[in-house]
Formats: sequence, C-alpha cells, structure tokens
Amino acid sequence: MKKYLFSIATLFFLAGVSLHAQPLNRSTPEAMLKSAKEAEASGNPYAALEYYEDYYDETKDKAIAVKVAQLNFELRDYQNAERQLSRIVLRDRKSEYTELKYYYAMSLKYNGKYADAEDMFNQYIAEGQDKTLLEASKREAAGCKLGIKAKQPENLLVNNIGKKANSPQTEASPWYNGGELYFSSLASKEVVTLDGKEGDWYSKIYTATKAGQTVEFTAPTALGTQINREGWHQGNVSVTPDGTTMYFTRVQLENNYVSESKIFYAMKGSDGWGAAKEATGVNGDFIAKHPCEGELFGEKVLFFAANLPGSKGGFDLYYAPKKSEGVFGLPVNLGDVVNTVGDDVSPFYQDGKLFFSSNGRATIGGLDVFESQWNGSVWSDPKALPAGVNSSVDDQYYSRSADGFTGFLVSNRPGPNNLKSKTCCDDIYIWEIERIKVELTATTFRFKKSSEKSNPALLGCTVQLIDLSEKDPRKVDAKTNDAANSFPFTLEPDKSYMLIADHDGYTSDTLKFNTTGIKKTVQIEKKLTLRTKRPPKPRVIKRDEPIRLNSIYYDFDKADILPDAEKDLQFLVDLMNQYPDMKIELSSHTDAQGKDDYNEKLSQRRADSAKTWMVAKGIVADRIVAVGNGEKFILNRCKNGVECTDEEHRFNRRTEFKIIAGPTSITIEEEVPAGNN
Repeated sequence: MKKYLFSIATLFFLAGVSLHAQPLNRSTPEAMLKSAKEAEASGNPYAALEYYEDYYDETKDKAIAVKVAQLNFELRDYQNAERQLSRIVLRDRKSEYTELKYYYAMSLKYNGKYADAEDMFNQYIAEGQDKTLLEASKREAAGCKLGIKAKQPENLLVNNIGKKANSPQTEASPWYNGGELYFSSLASKEVVTLDGKEGDWYSKIYTATKAGQTVEFTAPTALGTQINREGWHQGNVSVTPDGTTMYFTRVQLENNYVSESKIFYAMKGSDGWGAAKEATGVNGDFIAKHPCEGELFGEKVLFFAANLPGSKGGFDLYYAPKKSEGVFGLPVNLGDVVNTVGDDVSPFYQDGKLFFSSNGRATIGGLDVFESQWNGSVWSDPKALPAGVNSSVDDQYYSRSADGFTGFLVSNRPGPNNLKSKTCCDDIYIWEIERIKVELTATTFRFKKSSEKSNPALLGCTVQLIDLSEKDPRKVDAKTNDAANSFPFTLEPDKSYMLIADHDGYTSDTLKFNTTGIKKTVQIEKKLTLRTKRPPKPRVIKRDEPIRLNSIYYDFDKADILPDAEKDLQFLVDLMNQYPDMKIELSSHTDAQGKDDYNEKLSQRRADSAKTWMVAKGIVADRIVAVGNGEKFILNRCKNGVECTDEEHRFNRRTEFKIIAGPTSITIEEEVPAGNN
C-alpha cells in the first residue's frame, strides 16, 4: 500500500492540502472514477476519497470499497478505516483480501484495541504471503502485548497546549527555548485548496508563549522572512541550548509530495534571528530533516534523519561532526543498534542520551519515543518511554527540559481541534513529571506531669531539620515559633531525615525518619516531646574516670558524627578551654555485631571523627588521644551470639572520655547529658 508522504512520516505533515476540484453535480459514475484517479495521481487524496466514496455509493464496486478503506487508512482516519476494513476482511470467505488483514490489524491497534489487533496480526502471520508485512506483523503483534500491559505512570501528566497554539491542521517540532515555544504549522482552520486563490499557504515557523499558569500557550506569531522564505515550506525547527543557533528545514513539494528538503541554520544577534543559510555537508540528493545539535566524542555534532542511499530503513538517524557554524563533516549512520527497517526520526539529544521516534521496532502505536544512552563509544539498546508519552498512534518530536521534569511531544492522539478526523492531524502536547511534595508538620510537646492526661503543647521551641542522606549530615532548615507549637517543612522523596527540637530549660528531643517509597504528594506529621531539665548539680570528675558522652552515638556500621552529637563535643571543647593543661583520652566503642577486627577499626574511625571535630574547633591535636576499643567493653547482655534489638545494641555504640594528664579532678557546673544511648 502506497504511503502519502504528506500524511505519514513527512517533514511537517501537511495534513490538509487539497487541489482544486470541479464540483460533482450530476457527474456519471465513469466521470467520478476518472476524477478520483486523477486526484489520486496528482497527490490529492482528500479529493480522491470524496470521488471514490460517491462512485461507490453509485456502483457498490467492491474494489472501490477497498480503495476507500485504503485512503482512510493513509489519511489516518483509523475509525473509518477499521469500520470499512472489517466489512471487507470479515466477509472475505474466498480469501481474496488476505493482505488487508495487516491493515485491518493496524487500524485496530491505532484505535487501542490491542487484543483484537494481536489476534488479527497472528491470522495474517498464518495466512499472509508478503515477506515485509509478515515481518512487520510479528513486530506489531509484540507491540500489542506491550500495549495491553502499558500503564501511564501516576505522576506523568500529558496535556494538549490548547486551541490557540494548535490549529486544526498539523503542528510539528516544538522546541522550547528562552521562554518561547518554536514550532512549525500551516496554521489553517480548513483544508487548503490550491485553486489559485489560496494565497500564502506555506508552512512556517512560529513562536508562542505560556498563557499564564495554565498548560496552554498563546496564539502563535510567525517569524520574519529571514526564516520563513516565501514559496517554501519551513519545518523541523530546533534551537541550541544557548539560544544562539536555530536549525530548520526548507521543503519544496511536487504534487503534494516532498521533492526537496534541506537543512538550514540561522544565528541570533542583538536584533533577533539573522538571515538563514543552507548548511553544508548534510544536504544532497536525498531528504534531510529533523536537525538537532548534540555532542559525541567530545565535539559538537548535528543529528538528523535522512533517507541516504544505504539506509537500513525508510529514514535512518545520522550525525555529522560540526566543523564551524553551518559547516559539517560527512554524515555517519548511527548504526544497527539505533536504526531499524522502519522510520527512525525526530532526534533530541541531552547529556549523553538520545531520544528519537521509531516504528521499526515493537511499539504500542505507530511511531513511539525511545531512549538510548551513549557511553562514549557505543549506544545502548533503545528503551521505549512510558505510556502517556507513547500512545496507540504516532508520537514524535519528544523534547525535555534540562532537569528532565517537563517537555513537549507531538501526537495525533484524539485532540480537541482536528481537521478531518480524530486522528488525522498532529497536535503539540506538554508533558510533566509531577514533582512529589512531602509536606511535614513537626509539632512540639512537653512531657506530661502525673496530674496531666496528655502531653501539652510546648511553644517557643526551635526545630532543626537535618538531611541524613549524604555522607555528611546537612542542616536543611531551622525554625523557631514563639506563638505556636507547629513547624512546617517541605521534604524530598527518598531521603533520610532527623528532627531536633530544643527549648531553654528542656532536654532536646530527636526523631529520625525517611521518605522512602513515597510516590505522590503527601502531608505527614511528626511529634517531638521534650522533658523538663533537672536543676544542674555540681559534679566532680576524677582523673582516669570514664565519662560517657551519651549524645554521641552512631548509626550501625558508620562513623559519621550526627548533628545532635555536637552538644557533647562542644561541652568537651569548652571544658578543655577551661582547663588548658588538661589532656583527655577520647574512646569509642562498638556493639558486638560484625567481626572483632572490623569493629576495632570502625571504633577507631569513630574516635578519630570526634577528635577531628574538636580540633576543628581549636583544640590542639596533641591534647586528645583517640582510642578505638571495638567491642571489648560491652555494657549489657548483647555479646557475640546474643540476639538483641537495635536499641540494645545502640547502648554499646558510645563515646567516652577521661582525663589522662593535667588536673587530678575537676568540678563541672552542668551535668553531662544523660538518657540518650
């Protein structure tokens, strides 16, 4: 079956162009048939379809019914194509139209009826004769299996950019840069009739901007004549990330078929876009389209699609090294990993990843969007993007923002404003990965007295939010609230956090938690309860008396100093500043989990970590002897082979200090914090 280039996989999908046709009036069937054939031969399928339909109404000629079904399929009116092909295929008891089973199956697939389509593809595989269609049927049947299982991710949003920017005609190649959306379009509300009165009907490159906070864009404005050349169709626009270079194609048609397509470029100056010039090295006696600048082997290249001699399929993807502005080296085929026997088109490159559309591999529709990773020497096997980006019809011209959370694509999925059928024409869609928000409210309470029924709210606290996800814990935020006991924080998914609540006259409270596994925006609440401090009592500390620093504890198998350990370490710093001739031994202990020699090394790292913190605060390193004792001194029953809870094990993961030189005893005015193991 012949493909009409203006309706499937063309430069910019001229979906609604019609040559001038005389009104039928009361033409004879013979005249209708002649006019239909003439319209079809001249590349005018819409007029041909109308003539064939009228001829069929008069004659009920079965061959013409096939022609009508074929034209509807080519014009991407898949609902009518399915309906008409079903009448022919399902009533074909003499097996006259076996080859049409392939196109009937494709119509079913385009309409999202994957199970029925798979069954029909399998029937064709059993009965068909065309080797090309047999191979395609196997591929399409595999795609139906994918379509049955495909589900759009909950956090993926895909929306039409609206009737102002999208015309009933086909739009193509959206490219967002500097707050402007560039794209190409015929921008007509009706079928363009080439009758000598059509005026300036050529496809142009337009820009539009976001319409406020909605997903819709404003009515488009055509770029000037330096880009949109009179008498030519412009399409396939892309802009370099720095916004200085635009690539696009200029196309000539002959009888509505692409006869010439070449890549051009333009530079942007202080006065806007300069005059376009033809790129060299990437044009020739072939169709070149979909230019996009990227990088390979450490140098800039131009990716593009072309039907160069020797291509593996209809259109293959190529790259050409960039030598200077608009000058490129010889095109290089991206190879069999990327290119297929079908069409591989609309490349978009970002940070070593190539996104492109293909119908030469198993897809859930026609053209699906795929992703391939460049590792410095080869491309990875392409993987299809999820449903939502891909659909049961054609999806292409995929692009994305630098952070990967939003972008654009073009699809002929049913939209709000189509010209001839629900799937005839391509619209621009904006996609977005919803940023998951975890809204935390931390609340502070005072531990209840015996006479109170519940813990009362404690106002005037300071609450710190600590990110524990990285090697070095990081304070994200800290808030004080004198008027209430609530503290709002915004968290990120898949992170580990700790809250620390402080208030004068109260012991601190800490709480560790994580946001692992959260897949949608959610609000959570965490409560912290502070105990009233007992009045400080003088305490005499003698030389060689081990004093436990209970706020210094560690996560299992780690030596990182956690944020709330800083209080004890600062206490030690202040103490050593008070007694400048004092030397201490700072010892660290582990629990009994793990091997003895490993634990000894781990405890040494922990002691060294605490010493490093104090030295950074100005204490001379020679005044601190860091000792790792491993699991030599277990304080409870949790020795080797004894099953204990993590809290019991944590009691042994401790840091202690003792005076080893200087004063024989000292008196402190505040007690060493207690109660946190």
